[in-house]
Amino acid sequence: MFYNISMSSTTSIISKISNFLTGDIIFLLAVFAVLYVLTMYLGKGRLVSVILAFYPATLLYKSLPFLDKLLLATGDKPLLFNKLGIFLVFLVLIYLGINKFISHYAEYGPGEGVLRTGGFVLAFLILLIIFSYTTISLDPIHNFGSQIDVIFGGESRIFWWSLAPLVLLALL
Repeated sequence: MFYNISMSSTTSIISKISNFLTGDIIFLLAVFAVLYVLTMYLGKGRLVSVILAFYPATLLYKSLPFLDKLLLATGDKPLLFNKLGIFLVFLVLIYLGINKFISHYAEYGPGEGVLRTGGFVLAFLILLIIFSYTTISLDPIHNFGSQIDVIFGGESRIFWWSLAPLVLLALL
C-alpha cells in the first residue's frame, strides 16, 4: 500500500509551508529559542522579575519629561540604541528591586519544566512585541509584517495583549 504523491501536491504542500514560515514567524521562533535557552541557563525567576519590571519601566520611560534632551544620537539605529539604553536603565533598576523578592518563588512550584519555562518566555515575547508597537519602534532591527500588525494593532488590542503576560504568570 504505497501512496502515489503527485508533483503538484508536493509543491502545494511546500507552498503552504513557505507561506506559514514568513519572516515574522521565523524571527519570533528564533527569539523564543534564544530566550528559552537563556531562561533555562539563568533561571525562570529572573525572567519573571524582568516581566514584572517591564510594566513600571515602560510607564517611567513614557512619562520621562526631558527624554528629548537625553537623545544624543542621530540616525535610525543609533537613535534606537540610545532610546533602548534609557529604557534599560529604568528596567534594570526596577528589576534589581523586584528580583530580591520574586526570584526564588518562580523557580519552584506546580508545572515545573518545559511548559512552564515556555509560558514565561511566551509572556516575555508578547511584551517585546507590545513594546515595539507602543514604546520604542524596533523597526530598524525587525519590521513586523501586516499579519502581526493585524493581531497587535489598535488601542483595545494593545490593552488586552498587555494583560496576557500577567495572565500567563498567574496561571503558571
